[in-house]
Amino acid sequence: MMSGILQTDWFVWGIGLILGFQILVVVLGELLYRADRRTLPMAPILRAARNTVLPLLVAYVFVLRILEMPEDAAVVRIIATAFWISMLYTGLLLFNALVFQQAPEGTWRHRTPSLFQDLIRILLVVIGASIVLAVVWEQNLGGLIAALGVGSIVLGLALQETLGNLMAGIALLFERPFVLGDWIEVGESQGEVVEINWRSVHVRTRERNLLVFPNAVLGRETIINYARPTALQTMRLSFAFSLEDPPNRVKRVLREVAEAMDNVLDDPPPRAMVREVLDDRIRYEAFLAIDQPRRIPQIVDQYTARVWYAARRAGIRLPLPAAYEIKVDAPVSTLAGVDIAACLSKAQGFQMLESEHLARVSAEAEVQMYTDGETVIAQDEVPDAVYVVASGTLHLTLSLQGEVVAELFLGESEAIGVSSSMSREQASHTRMFCDGDVTLIRIPHDAVDICVQANARLAHEFARVYEVRAEALNRARDEFEQEDAKPDDQLLPVSMRRPQEEVDEVSES
Repeated sequence: MMSGILQTDWFVWGIGLILGFQILVVVLGELLYRADRRTLPMAPILRAARNTVLPLLVAYVFVLRILEMPEDAAVVRIIATAFWISMLYTGLLLFNALVFQQAPEGTWRHRTPSLFQDLIRILLVVIGASIVLAVVWEQNLGGLIAALGVGSIVLGLALQETLGNLMAGIALLFERPFVLGDWIEVGESQGEVVEINWRSVHVRTRERNLLVFPNAVLGRETIINYARPTALQTMRLSFAFSLEDPPNRVKRVLREVAEAMDNVLDDPPPRAMVREVLDDRIRYEAFLAIDQPRRIPQIVDQYTARVWYAARRAGIRLPLPAAYEIKVDAPVSTLAGVDIAACLSKAQGFQMLESEHLARVSAEAEVQMYTDGETVIAQDEVPDAVYVVASGTLHLTLSLQGEVVAELFLGESEAIGVSSSMSREQASHTRMFCDGDVTLIRIPHDAVDICVQANARLAHEFARVYEVRAEALNRARDEFEQEDAKPDDQLLPVSMRRPQEEVDEVSES
């Protein structure tokens, strides 16, 4: 009887289940422990195999081989269905770990959007469910497949535009021609990408408007991405000047204006070229390297305005229409609508000059116009002349270690560059730039020297102006050095410094 039991199928399957289940549980448990310790992506797969697939497989073999229940029994089919579902779940985990989760940086697998991955998972689930229905439950899927085919055609026609956006969105997300934060141009519209989804791309323009581009539209348009491969790009601007102005001189002005702008990069350096010679003008092009595409309108506005002011200061004429010829014989003392003599008669120091010397200085002076942000005298630069503010406001800043520690504002009738009249090698300790549009009267050193020789009080007045301003800057710098605990040389030589009481008295006088 014992030998008969040992020879039965259910006994062999029972012994195999008891031993095999224990061995597989131990092996999978050990592998799972090591995977968890090393945080390997295979850990969820091993956990699903140990906790779900293996118990359901044992249950299926138990009811089918030991209990010898027929395969078409409901219990057997339910257990078989649960087993295949667990196998499908484990297979999806394995597919995700092998294909997407460990994809190297920059490969197509790494760039695959999550939406596309979800669609693949759904497709695998549908295929698995069809296999279960056909194999386990012995269902004929021919009619169902035909119905789904007809339904898919009808649904595709009804949702043609939506499906087109979906497929175009998948293509865009897969290719990734832009990412969030990139500045792009689509057609005539530009803006920053703020949202990307399966149906559309949202772009915020410079005017803070929100543009919504359907993915199907983006798939047909040419997209310019100003952030790829880098934000560095070259901006081209066109200008026209008179035929009588030397081209090299014009190109130098265009380059110098670009080099003085903070928004223009030094590498590659700005360039200017002659493009064509017309009947009444020469057309030039300036090439500026920038890395802030969203600020292009501001950069164009700033650069164009500064070119106009720089051209006026350099005596370069802008072309007039060929049909008109205008000749202006303006006296030197009223250049650019500024009465030089009247301005100098009220300016610091120059107001004490006699009319004869004032007229001589006015004859040799010239009017120069600057726009907002332009530097008149840079820090540590030796001024080549004395300037008087005819209109507008000048901003003076003292910088130490790259940080502005003091600032002054000079208005109408105040003089700058007076230190150069005392010593031609005396450099400016501050940066002087324009706060808005500024009109200056430039007086050459030779004319100032003649006035100083004729009236010694002018030199004393310039020294007083220089020391009063420098004293205020020295106090600000001393406070900065005490806070930073880094001593430095005095801004002024000790012999040129005055006690605070004397400075106050001079200021009051």
